[in-house]
Amino acid sequence: MEINELIRLAEEKRLSGNFVEAEKFFLKAAELGSGHAAHELGILYKTGVGGIETDHEKSQYWLEKSLASGFEETIASDPKCFRKST
Repeated sequence: MEINELIRLAEEKRLSGNFVEAEKFFLKAAELGSGHAAHELGILYKTGVGGIETDHEKSQYWLEKSLASGFEETIASDPKCFRKST
């Protein structure tokens, strides 16, 4: 299955309130290199909604993967988190 199809299915599941299924599709897409999916996983793990346990380490991991992929929405979601200290 292609990344775009996985993301579409994940978003469909999320919108219907099935966050556990959404997580599965986002994970597959993120493992294929999708920065968008990695971002969504980071947010899911940060918020811990709908049967997804809050996990700050997983959240940070996926948000950093998203950032590394160039998905700029990740920076916009929490700029302080990604600001490098000098």
